[in-house]
Amino acid sequence: MRAPCCCRPRSGLPFPPFLIFFSSLLVRARPGWALQNVTSQLFGNQAYGTLAAFGDFNSDKQTDLFVLRGDGELNIFLADQKEPYFKPKVKLLLTNVVITSVVPGDYDGDSQMDVLLTTRPQKQPNADLSVLIFWGNNQTLDVNRKFVLNKTFHDEPLIMDFNGDLIPDVFGATSDSDKPQVLLGRNLSWHIALDTQKKLYTPHSHAFIDLNNDFTADLFLTTLAPPNEIQFEIWVNQDGNFSKATHMKRKPKDVKVVGQSVFADFDGDGQTEHLLPACADSACQKSVIYLSKPGLDSWFPVLQNFTYKGTLWGFVPYDSAQTNFSFPITLHIGDYNMDGYPDALAILKNTSGSNQQAFLLENVECNEASCAGARRMFKVYWELSDLNQIKDAVVATFFDIYEDGILDIIVLSKDSTKTELAIHTLKNNFEADAYFVKVIVLSGLCSNDCPRKITPFGVNQPGPYIMYTTVDANGYLKNGSAGQLSQSAHFALQLPYNVLGLGRSANFLDHLYVGIPRPLGEKSIRKQEWTAIIPNSQLIVIPYPHYSPRSWSAKLYLTPSNIVLLTAIALIGVCVFILAIIGILHWQEKKADDREKRQEAHRFHFDAM
Repeated sequence: MRAPCCCRPRSGLPFPPFLIFFSSLLVRARPGWALQNVTSQLFGNQAYGTLAAFGDFNSDKQTDLFVLRGDGELNIFLADQKEPYFKPKVKLLLTNVVITSVVPGDYDGDSQMDVLLTTRPQKQPNADLSVLIFWGNNQTLDVNRKFVLNKTFHDEPLIMDFNGDLIPDVFGATSDSDKPQVLLGRNLSWHIALDTQKKLYTPHSHAFIDLNNDFTADLFLTTLAPPNEIQFEIWVNQDGNFSKATHMKRKPKDVKVVGQSVFADFDGDGQTEHLLPACADSACQKSVIYLSKPGLDSWFPVLQNFTYKGTLWGFVPYDSAQTNFSFPITLHIGDYNMDGYPDALAILKNTSGSNQQAFLLENVECNEASCAGARRMFKVYWELSDLNQIKDAVVATFFDIYEDGILDIIVLSKDSTKTELAIHTLKNNFEADAYFVKVIVLSGLCSNDCPRKITPFGVNQPGPYIMYTTVDANGYLKNGSAGQLSQSAHFALQLPYNVLGLGRSANFLDHLYVGIPRPLGEKSIRKQEWTAIIPNSQLIVIPYPHYSPRSWSAKLYLTPSNIVLLTAIALIGVCVFILAIIGILHWQEKKADDREKRQEAHRFHFDAM
């Protein structure tokens, strides 16, 4: 587990240079990467259901799992210190409805985690969605303590911080209005969100993330433009107001099937890029992943080759008519090897057969002319034994199982003998001298003065933006950035924290910036900077009070990892080596002393004669 660090770090290296040299030699002596199936250790005999969300429900700084079973059953698996490490401790059961999504968050501002559910009537897959918010109370949920929204939604809503008060709001297209509406948290009042006549696309991939590098989250929308063509719009947050769409972009021309847009700092330049999985035909016989850079209208293909050993693979098209186990084409983003460039997990299907598996897409340098404008590209990891053994996979995502800063993998797969999805957890045994920093930004509604002495860790907060600058192992400036909980619909399965890879640089982070949304009319950016952050640590940022970034606090937790053990081994080895040298020198000195004493004794005896 993590150990708290109360000291303020100084500039320099976290370990003496000679220790880092020896420990890095030890790591490089046994490089490699493998996955280990640890499902039984984590879930025991409870490894089934549909993973819907992540969140720290009981505020113990460990992430819990929200799992759906049957039509209307929600189970919260709380993290534990003993096997099985995740146990279903909280249960919520609804009747006559199907739960379609789960979004944890603090919707009333009491610093306790509530749970938002979207539901539809049973056997009505095309019905509008109802939204219910169950109020958290002392780490429990009561089916009778809930708020039912008086409007229904055409699609799953986006959970965002529309008015900049750091209380999640509910945004989407309702059945009684031709304009997007938003339900503001805390006072639970309805408002027209945007002045637009565009129809929102279903299934949408809206996002609440900074797209113009001002550390204030903007609004990204998936809409329909005449004649019924998918269009992407960016509504920039200007002084806390989403006034109008400042940038519009059509989908790539040769695309027939559009997947879910996702966002990541793909090339490690500190800016957020738009990634779009898509297909050139309705059956996804020809799949491709496109990238769009900020401010540009062009699309760059970053993965086109889906052929392996003569077999063509492709994305699995979304079937809205199928009520069970059909998910939109989605990439789940995470830096599995901590090199500073986000990788992805995707579900691919053998186009000439029925095999459907999860694959890791590694972010590598571009070696094709088509992706030259993006500088990076995806490369499919075709052979990963434990991942390849999971057949009929439908969802794959990253998750830090052991809270050690290394992203592991969770896969959901169909089981022909059961009506529920099977849950598989794969531990990431990546071995390399790479570093990371793990950042979580809380709501900042309270700090040490929370009501009823509540610890404010269990609040999933959408909208914060994180960026760091450091120097890599070669002495070059390195940047990285990420948005926190930018998407919430259609099993986005985003983590309530960000794990940012630092590569092989053991230097302290020179600067780490955190920005949060700001309310209407506020011109100053709410952003704070921390310097000299220790790598391989977790930073919990409490932006309290919101209006005074200078007063924000951050708690630093050191995360033990293999490099610490290797450094200890190197230190012991150096000490043994030095002791051996001292012992040899001492033995030689003793021999010289004995020889000198004998010579002195002999000279005294000769003089006496």
